[in-house]
Amino acid sequence: MQLLFVEQLLNGVQLGVILFLMAAGLTLTFGIMNLVNLAHGSLFMLGAYLGVAFALVTGSFVAGFVAAGLATFVIGLVLERLVIRHLYARGHLDQVMCTVGLVYVLNEATRMVFGPEPLHAPIPAFLAGSVELIPGAPYPAYRLAMIGAGLAIAGLLYVLIGRTRMGMLIRAGASNRVMTSVLGVNIGAIYAVVFGIGAALAGFAGYIAAPILTVYPGMGDNVLILALVVLVVGGMGSVKGAFVAALLVGVIDTIGRAYLKDLMALVLSPVAANTVAPALASMLIYILMAVILFFRPQGLIPAAGLRRPEAPPEASDHGPNGPGVLARWRVPAIGLLGGAFLLLPLVAGLADQPFWVDMGLRVIIFAIAALSLDLILGQTGLVSFGHALYLGIGAYVVGILADAGVESGFVQWPLAMASSALLAAALSMVALRTSGTFFIMITLAFAQMMFYGASSLYDYGGDDGMHLAVRSTFGGLVDVYDSRQFYYLALAMLVVLAGLNIRLARARFGTVLKGICINERRMEAAGFPTFRYKLAACVLSAAVCGLAGAMLANAAEFVGPQYMDWTRSAELMIMVVAGGLATPFGAIIGALAYLGIEKYLSDLTIHWRLGFGALLILLVFLGRGGLSALFAPGPAGQTTPVHKGSFRWARPFFRPRA
Repeated sequence: MQLLFVEQLLNGVQLGVILFLMAAGLTLTFGIMNLVNLAHGSLFMLGAYLGVAFALVTGSFVAGFVAAGLATFVIGLVLERLVIRHLYARGHLDQVMCTVGLVYVLNEATRMVFGPEPLHAPIPAFLAGSVELIPGAPYPAYRLAMIGAGLAIAGLLYVLIGRTRMGMLIRAGASNRVMTSVLGVNIGAIYAVVFGIGAALAGFAGYIAAPILTVYPGMGDNVLILALVVLVVGGMGSVKGAFVAALLVGVIDTIGRAYLKDLMALVLSPVAANTVAPALASMLIYILMAVILFFRPQGLIPAAGLRRPEAPPEASDHGPNGPGVLARWRVPAIGLLGGAFLLLPLVAGLADQPFWVDMGLRVIIFAIAALSLDLILGQTGLVSFGHALYLGIGAYVVGILADAGVESGFVQWPLAMASSALLAAALSMVALRTSGTFFIMITLAFAQMMFYGASSLYDYGGDDGMHLAVRSTFGGLVDVYDSRQFYYLALAMLVVLAGLNIRLARARFGTVLKGICINERRMEAAGFPTFRYKLAACVLSAAVCGLAGAMLANAAEFVGPQYMDWTRSAELMIMVVAGGLATPFGAIIGALAYLGIEKYLSDLTIHWRLGFGALLILLVFLGRGGLSALFAPGPAGQTTPVHKGSFRWARPFFRPRA
């Protein structure tokens, strides 16, 4: 038993080393450049693919190791010069959106080049055996070498940052970029090198992890989530904190998965322990993060001396600053959009295209979900990267109740909303103790925590999800098995919620939320209880999203953990930003545009994500204000553009703002 514990402890250290190499790159880019880079997992994947491919060609494991680092370093430099450097003066929302676009592009490009099949990475012959660290306890030599290599790279990174002139310049740029530039230092070159080093660290991590992980397109996404947990637990921008947190997370995750079932069997029945333990083991590190952030919102070892300018308010940074070029067509466009939604079932029937109704219903459901996200993202300025959690909760409530024989929609749907609201109240009490990047990360972590929890509900399908036993019933008033009736029910709810959203934005509550978005400190100084307002916004937003989840479960006749995945949250965020933040109809326009483009591109090619990612990157730089900015009125209803530069789509946004 003791020997097994030692082996699991070493496995935890090995996982911690991989996470540190990933988190160290994220720490450098955030601590120095104030950049949230969600494409870091794709660099991990590229390091694995390129290193393994080079090793297979040359027959040298060491050559593959060098190639992985050099290749990802060069890729990092190219990405920094072409895309990343334009994000330094942007808010974190732009950074998240753009790097998500890079994830689409890099993952799909890798799939096109190497194919969708997993790539086998053999363990080198000279590390294929075992080493007896303790008599009677052999440990794989390769895993031991991974620990040694990771610790060596960590030591070199410490020397680079703390003992060299390059490190001195990096620390100076992190402390005060303007002053460093005034002293004649090329801060742009420093940033490029730092981003390249971070990419190389991810590449090294991907390559050394390849023999024990499956190498496939998108393999870095799950590792990225763990690295983000390490980043937040250790303290944003702190290399020491990342090292301590990586080892802590690696050991707790490994030991928990190995022994939690036995521990729970001491207090629960074997059946209950087998059911609860896997879910709790998957959630351990997220629970750890929540506990640490509740007591230490800045992490275990926060970086000292970093002076980062506050990011601009997200909503105001994306809103139109003048009438759009199509402002005079605003009212006809709204009428055309409403008429299209209203007449879609009739037109679909005449054209014998029932799929159009199903597609329209899907657009409406996701428009409701996006509308709920806009309440906290657009009007309050809270960048939540885990909002799809409540979409999944609403769906699971309907699925579980239907499985238990409760079919009434008058019971299911309100319970879905109430469950989402109660969960949001509990989670937001912790999340709202943080702000900025910490809030992004903790909402992402909460969503992943519930994702893994849902994946462990084996009575309800586990990873595979479950089919809905029966659709909701409404006492004969509405038959949701009739696609037209269900469509018009959903459309009526969308109209009501959109109207309430407009009314809310003009009420005192909405005005206070806008004030919090622009300057929370001033609102606090004016006597407003900002925490309560933000908490109320989060709870209300979750309730509406839970309603969308209940409708989605009925429309798809399926419930699964993928509704809660972080990629679904990214989709909702894209819809809101594409349509226009804090605009009356932005969420509806964004959902229509996103799902329409997705359907069109997926019909053209199986590699549609490549083009979609490129469009998303262009949207960040060229389409600020969203599609609704095209029809945005000017002050007091003005519909004639004052000058060309007043329209955000016409401004050269590739030039960083001062």
